[in-house]
Amino acid sequence: MAFGVASTLSLAGGGLLLLIGYIGTVPAAFSFGWKTGLPVLLLPVIGPVWFALSRGPEFRRAAIQLIAGVALVAVATGLIMGLGPHFAEKIVAEMVEADQKTR
Repeated sequence: MAFGVASTLSLAGGGLLLLIGYIGTVPAAFSFGWKTGLPVLLLPVIGPVWFALSRGPEFRRAAIQLIAGVALVAVATGLIMGLGPHFAEKIVAEMVEADQKTR
């Protein structure tokens, strides 16, 4: 249960922070012109983080949101890829055992 909650909440929270960071940086980058806005749009995570960090304190919150979002998605990916197969095997073994008891 804890695995499911931890992986789901970290993935959802990370995705939400990434989305909020993108909403805060992509339109603002285009307000500085196409030469600034196009790399921010085309480079998925690096572009918005670069823009937010290069603009100083007014975009610091967006930079923190983007970096925290990437970190949470990485934690969720690590949990799912690392521990997911273990828990899947455990659940399948319990289901096979329950099926054998009913026969």
